[in-house]
Amino acid sequence: HATPISEHVKVDFELHGCPINTGQLLAALKSLLAGVAPRIEHEPVCLACKRNGYSCVLVSKGSPCLGPVTNGGCNALCPSLGRDCYGCFGPLPDGNVTALAGQFKANGVSDEVISRRFLMINSHVEPFKSEGIKWREK
Repeated sequence: HATPISEHVKVDFELHGCPINTGQLLAALKSLLAGVAPRIEHEPVCLACKRNGYSCVLVSKGSPCLGPVTNGGCNALCPSLGRDCYGCFGPLPDGNVTALAGQFKANGVSDEVISRRFLMINSHVEPFKSEGIKWREK
């Protein structure tokens, strides 16, 4: 099974995404070339949905959307297509994954689907990892 490189060697900086955002990559490279630590903006995908006028799929469809706890950077690509966010850009530092998983459950999403959603793309990153395992073991 695949593991992130950070489990094997020291990693100084990591960009999430599927694929990563070109703008974030260029900003990180410019920062590194200038001798400054790169920084990532931390705002949920939901804000891009609101800016772009997309309907909230969590509310309107009851879909297990990770947008409220996922770093933006994709300009809400999946919600723009009417799909829920899969968490490609990694978890927000202060995202409440437990509350979101509880909302999924209240929306009728099965424990298995909740687990798979958190363990789908960023399964090695906390808090997605521990939340996904918790729901897998229910």
